Amino acid sequence: MPETFPSNDEDLPLVQKAQDGDLDAFDELVKKHQSTMTGLLYRFAPDRADLEDMVQDTFVRAWKGLPRWNPDKPFLHWLKRIALNVGLEFCRRQKCSPFGRLAHPDEHPFENLAADISQEQAGRGAVEEAQFLLAQVPAEDRALLTMLYLNKMPLTEIAGHFGWSRANAKIKAFRARNRLKTILENHGYTLF
Repeated sequence: MPETFPSNDEDLPLVQKAQDGDLDAFDELVKKHQSTMTGLLYRFAPDRADLEDMVQDTFVRAWKGLPRWNPDKPFLHWLKRIALNVGLEFCRRQKCSPFGRLAHPDEHPFENLAADISQEQAGRGAVEEAQFLLAQVPAEDRALLTMLYLNKMPLTEIAGHFGWSRANAKIKAFRARNRLKTILENHGYTLF
């Protein structure tokens, strides 16, 4: 049997009460982490209603999954992983990009691409072009690149959200960047 260590998770008392059926304790957890989940899911949602649905779905899944939560891992980490899965499922169903809510070209991690857009592509605008190109990358790659470059999450945390080892996350990030690079080159972009 694996050795377990006591959790120093500040959410532990509330989670334990919620696991015992205390709805008020779970409501406190929702209030505490709702803005974090909204921020994480923001890039997946094309509109506010979808975003609110995804945040709600995250907490519904968390409530149902509370018996399976491992107190040796931080509750927020577990909750973010649920949210990420909700976002990825949404992107797969809707065939959308997590960059759908990107408001300004200068927020884009590949902002130098805007300068390379050819004259005929420029009519669509830099943001629309970036969305078009990113839509050609698998949803998991878009999510990974979004978290890495837009949300500036460390690779270790991203790995945890996906349930990967850090080495596996590093390999997947490398491959996702290469897939995006290939798509960009096929559309006439010059990189570096």
